[in-house]
Amino acid sequence: YECSAHIIDYWVDTIAQGRSNVAPQKLPWDMIRTLVTETYGGKVDDFADFKQLESLVTNLLTPAAFEDEHKIVSGVENDDCLTLPGGTSIRDFVEWVNKLPEREPPTYLGLPANAEKLLLVGHGNKMISDLSRVTTLLDEGEQLMIEA
Repeated sequence: YECSAHIIDYWVDTIAQGRSNVAPQKLPWDMIRTLVTETYGGKVDDFADFKQLESLVTNLLTPAAFEDEHKIVSGVENDDCLTLPGGTSIRDFVEWVNKLPEREPPTYLGLPANAEKLLLVGHGNKMISDLSRVTTLLDEGEQLMIEA
């Protein structure tokens, strides 16, 4: 992470040339998105999960994020928390962060609202399958003991 952050800082400083403000369109967004995606997705081994991360990074790290009322995640209706604050001060962003719910819904990551339920159902199905396999093996073992 630190290496990627240093590279991004270097790019921004190079583009800024000592100025405190830089036009968002001048930033190397493709390179920044690639660095962030690879940094956070480096250990992701599921292709669909990596694509979800890539989509989230693409929607978040864009010049449009500097526009008023930019939605961080698309497809989540009636949720002001997902719209960046109009102000640019630290105070504006701290207030925005403090308004976020204690437990963020999966939709904040671009996942379906029932993602947690789907995950638990998947775990339950795998557990039942594993239990069935163990039961079969135990039955076969008992049968062998009886025959011996």
